[in-house]
Amino acid sequence: MKVQAKEKVRNMGEKIKNIVLPVIAYGGIAGILSGFLVGVFNFFARYLIEYSQKIYQAVLEHLWALPLFFLGLAALALLMALLHKFIPNVRGSGIPNVEGAIRGFLTFKWLRTLIGTVIGSYISFFAGLPLGSEGPSVQLSAMSAQGITELMKAKLTWRRYVMAGGAGAGIAVAFNAPLAGIVFAMEECHKRFSPIILLCASSAVITGTMTFRLLGMAIKDAKWSSTAMLFDIKQLKPFADFKDMNSIGEFASILAILVAIGAVIGAFAILFNVLLVNSQKLTDKWVKKFPYWARLLTAFLLTGAVGLIFTKFVENGFAMINTGGHSLVDNLCHNGLKYSFWFLVLVICVRMIMTMLCFNAGATGGLFIPMLAMGALLGAMLGLVFVKLGMDEEYFAAVVVISMTTFFGASVRAPITAIVLVVELSGYQSDFLPVAIAIFTAFLVAEILGTTPIYDSLLERLRKNDDVKTERRNFEAVIEKGSFVAGKHISNVIWPANALVTEVVRESGESVVPDGETMLFEGDKITIAVESSNFDETEEFVSHLVKKKTTEK
Repeated sequence: MKVQAKEKVRNMGEKIKNIVLPVIAYGGIAGILSGFLVGVFNFFARYLIEYSQKIYQAVLEHLWALPLFFLGLAALALLMALLHKFIPNVRGSGIPNVEGAIRGFLTFKWLRTLIGTVIGSYISFFAGLPLGSEGPSVQLSAMSAQGITELMKAKLTWRRYVMAGGAGAGIAVAFNAPLAGIVFAMEECHKRFSPIILLCASSAVITGTMTFRLLGMAIKDAKWSSTAMLFDIKQLKPFADFKDMNSIGEFASILAILVAIGAVIGAFAILFNVLLVNSQKLTDKWVKKFPYWARLLTAFLLTGAVGLIFTKFVENGFAMINTGGHSLVDNLCHNGLKYSFWFLVLVICVRMIMTMLCFNAGATGGLFIPMLAMGALLGAMLGLVFVKLGMDEEYFAAVVVISMTTFFGASVRAPITAIVLVVELSGYQSDFLPVAIAIFTAFLVAEILGTTPIYDSLLERLRKNDDVKTERRNFEAVIEKGSFVAGKHISNVIWPANALVTEVVRESGESVVPDGETMLFEGDKITIAVESSNFDETEEFVSHLVKKKTTEK
């Protein structure tokens, strides 16, 4: 018994030394750097968007400046084309790029990517493109995490975990939503709820958020927003609290509205996914005949023209079309009832077209906030309908907020992240059953329709465009005592890209056909089928997983 107790203590000590401490250390350092970089990035992004709006307004007041305005947009488009020529992986949203790197499908030079993401995003914001800063924020955080692990010469075993944790820190800092960052790292980046990724993401998110808020205390500028929620939604009245209902009729009416929100928003989210994916296919087929700079030039000039029209003739018109959507969501929650249903239809159609145009052209910028903005517009339209049908106007803002996060949850297939976002982005605090009903109804609709989650579709396109030739090979390895994978379920390990554990042979000679829940033990002989373009790196990765030493001295 004493021998067994000593063995347990020793194994626990090795686990803490080889797994827990590296996770916390690497994640914490990556989080500190992410908190600083993403905070500063978004701080200046807000100023650029503000200056862009002032330029649009000034041009309308001084029409003689129109040629200079479009000449400036053309210059910005050509500058972005030049940037993308040297750093092509900063095109589009940052999140699919990060997910590809975490899963081992894509590789990036972290410093070039980090710098290119900042420059490209700032060009987009200054030009007034309807793209967000949150996707690039995730890429900045993940690249900084990759840089930390490379500079500290961490083994490949840890790099992808730390990148996933860094991505979570990027969401946490960009949205000022730490819990959402942790959930996002597991649900979207890792695709599984793993204890290791939970430790790494928690360490990165906590240190990143603390760094961000400490800097906010020092800077003391309203645009830093280190303690405020992302959306300025005041006095948000919860849509419903089932705990306080007194009649079956009231329960049934609220349930019907929530299911309607979920069904409608889920269907429109899938429509958005389909339109975006198919528009990209058309772009690849037809628009590729034109020079890359011409596509960017077209997107920038059309954005400028549409932005001027909306700025001229629509109150808060610039926010309606030319930004990621922060101000648009705030405006809809506070003043959405004053808009007509058909005006909102016009706005969402124009916004969707412009977002797809800019994104398909390759402009640097994210889809995260634009998707929330589209969900908010749909929610405002539904809110107007519900008010006409007898719903109290005080619940209008809640419908907008629930629809906003429901759209994201259905499009990305991340319902848990969406539920957490409801609280952290808006301060919605009530019985979470109504929120869950709407989001999971939308999730069910998306699953029934059977389309691929949007970020997975975008990642698949990146992989096809990468045009890397791969081969398939089997690796055999014996799990050593004290190795990284010993005592873990197969699903809780980040394996090499395109890898599948096909067989596990126990020390006793028993052969096991594995699945995600199969536990790996010391002495097991595993066979891994891998599709790769670099088998030397793959072999090194597998070795780091199964060998005893998992930390650097």
